[in-house]
Amino acid sequence: MRNLMDKASELKNNADSEIRKIQADGDSTPLGKARRIAEIRTTTNAKISAFQNEHAKAKIETRDSLHHRLFGLGFPLGATAADKQSAKLNYRDALFRADTITDEAAAMRMLGRAQMTGDKELAKAIASVSYEKGWSRALNDYAGQNESLQNNLQELIDYERNLGNAQIRITESMSFAQLPESKEEQTARMSGTLSQPTGAEVITRL
Repeated sequence: MRNLMDKASELKNNADSEIRKIQADGDSTPLGKARRIAEIRTTTNAKISAFQNEHAKAKIETRDSLHHRLFGLGFPLGATAADKQSAKLNYRDALFRADTITDEAAAMRMLGRAQMTGDKELAKAIASVSYEKGWSRALNDYAGQNESLQNNLQELIDYERNLGNAQIRITESMSFAQLPESKEEQTARMSGTLSQPTGAEVITRL
């Protein structure tokens, strides 16, 4: 994902360089400059928007992947279609039961019984609900079963913390900021000699 931010920043730097060259071109008319700059800016901004959308999608996919690794349903090698269907039904029923839990103390009691009886689907369902509700003690009790669960939980927590980090959001905003209209474009547009390209024209240039 960082690569997409770097690509957007590089794209803007290259566009800025091209625009400065056009602005310094003494052989071009003001309208000619405005049109060339407008083409570069609109094409660049469309690409930046595409990078931003891809970046946002990747963040969601990564978060969902981490969540599934911790709370999703997995199947052992050799599991038959019937085994998988049975596990899915059991987990669905476990999620319904877990959703009825009203507080963390009840979650910990039910989790303890699920762990004692080896009911892995119910334990996972309780952990999933605990994560959604912020019940850290119940969640840590679940993850404390083994090191792999602890690592997966910490990775998910760290990732979601980064999603809400103010500095990271500022960096993203700066990386995906659109190129502003140049003074040449503004002058030409206000005089009625420059029109903005249509969406179809921008897509054609990409």
